[in-house]
Parts: sequence; structure tokens; C-alpha cells
Amino acid sequence: MSDYTSTSTMAGLAQRIHAASHLVVLTHRKPDGDAIGSALALHRALAPTKRVDIHLVGPVGRALLELAGDTPVAISDDPPACDPDLVVLVDTGSWVQVGPISNWLKTQREAGRVIGLDHHPVGDDIATERVIETTAASCTLMIRDLLLELGCPIDGSRGGVGEAIFAGLATDTGWFQHSNADARCYAVASELLQLGVDRIRLHRVLEQNASPGKLVLLGRALASIQWELDGRCAIMRLTGADFDEAGTGREELEGLVNEPLRVATVETSILMYEEESGATKISLRSKPPRVPGGVFFDVSAAGRVLGGGGHVHASGARYDGNLDSAQAAVLEALRSVVPDA
Repeated sequence: MSDYTSTSTMAGLAQRIHAASHLVVLTHRKPDGDAIGSALALHRALAPTKRVDIHLVGPVGRALLELAGDTPVAISDDPPACDPDLVVLVDTGSWVQVGPISNWLKTQREAGRVIGLDHHPVGDDIATERVIETTAASCTLMIRDLLLELGCPIDGSRGGVGEAIFAGLATDTGWFQHSNADARCYAVASELLQLGVDRIRLHRVLEQNASPGKLVLLGRALASIQWELDGRCAIMRLTGADFDEAGTGREELEGLVNEPLRVATVETSILMYEEESGATKISLRSKPPRVPGGVFFDVSAAGRVLGGGGHVHASGARYDGNLDSAQAAVLEALRSVVPDA
């Protein structure tokens, strides 16, 4: 990982966007609500005057596709079949996370066409012009500021810009329950609600839209729990057979990793599952400290040990090995970041 700091300003990024006629918006593979919300907000704000293509590397959950609505998105492991004026990379700055489109993105970077917005503390030098704001509760908060800089209107209608911004803000803060839901977050949420964003509809679309198979996966994940580190860590595992028997794909896993955090003694929860390639995907979550300044599991630091990263209470990694070896690596990583683990 390089020195991952801002190399530009919102005004600087706005100037690049003003000068472009054709933009491609990219984010990390297996995008979440914040990633897709960021891409949708950019498309909806800019498409009236520019060509804007959203290219996603899946899998993409059906709830997020419903959020996209009529906004066109391409989902493919193949790179975009075009040569745009500008590439906008949102909610990530990691070569690992862009996965199969990294070679195409390197070509765009060499041509000086990549700009970025991210709120994660760790990343690579993909976007040569970028704004990194680790205090932002979501990347969509940053997109809002960029759109204001561009002079784009933000509306609260169904399928509008404000809805996309709110979706990212709500999902990345656990619907305003996580520690990153600060005063700025609530102020912008209030502003969007006053514009007419329908939070009830969004909650139903994003949080109450699972298939029956997701409940089967949840049951299997909970049944697999292993209590580690004196009960402070819950590890869940899902095999390829679990997905086959549930009749659903890996796009249905959103939110499952949080379930063990309901247990009073659990400080960190881990969900590991087999990818079709044979590698293991690892999601890590943790609670804030019991008292301000107290000890907690920094899962961002643990994720970096594993070759991934994210936020202090929510991160992920991809491990090139089976579930057993991945579990051993996860426990070693957690012990390395919490002295008494």
C-alpha cells in the first residue's frame, strides 16, 4: 500500500469532470450500498449532459439492482469495452479490490485518466488525482460535496440523486447505528429527508428484500459458529455446498456477518466463505470499545495483515487458501492487533 492521501481537491476533481464528455464509474468488486449509491448518484447527476457508464464487478445483490432501478449498470468481470475521457473510481483505491479490471485500469491510469474519491484509510496509487476523506461516514457524502462543487442539483425523488446518496449513507452506518454516524452524517440525512427521500421505501428495498435462501444461509452460518479468543470472537464458515443446498449465490450474504455481534461477550465477528475459485473471502466486523479510549478489535488493521483492509469496525480480505488455513490466519491477524487477544 502506498501513501494513501489526497492529491487533489473537490474543485480539482470537478474541473476534470467538467472537461470530460464520456466517463466510466468504477468501484470495488462485490459492491455494497455505498459503492453503488456513489456510482448511481454520479450517473443521475451527470447523465443529462454527459455519457456516463457504470461498470460493476459482481456479484451484485438483487436489492442493490432494485435500488438502481432504471439507471443502467453493466455487470461483468470483463473490462469496459470503451476508451473514456475519464474514469472515476469510488469507494476504493485498492488494486486487489478492483480485481479482474485492474489491467484495463492500469492502462487508463498511465494515460492520466483516473480520478478517485474514497473514505477508507488504506489504498494504492490508482487514481493519480484523488480526494481521501477518512472522517466521511460514507463515500456518498463525498459524492454529495463533489456534486455541489459541480453545481448539480440534488433531488429527493424516487430514482433521484438524493436517494442514491442516502442509500450509501444509511448502509455504511448500519442505518445510523455505527460509530461513524456523526453529526455531519445526521445533518445530511436530515437534509435529504427534507428533499423528499423516502427512507421507509429504501429500508424495505435494501434490508427487507431477501430471498428464502438467505435465511437458509443465515441458519447454516449461525450453526457453524466457533467461539474463539475466550468468547470475544465469533467465526462463521460457509462452504460451496452450503450455497448449493440453499439455492442462492454469494450476493445474498450482505449483513450476515453482523449477527453474532448481538451477543454481549462478542467483540468481533468473522464470516468466511468459499469462493467458486477455491479462495476464501473474509468479512470482519467489530464493536466500538466499551468505554471511550478502551481496547477494541481494529479489524482494518487485521484486514491489512491479511492483504485487505477497510474501516476500523468493518473490513474484509481475500485469502488464497481453504477455510481452515484462512481461519488460522484470521486468528493470527487479530492477535497481532490486540495485545491481549
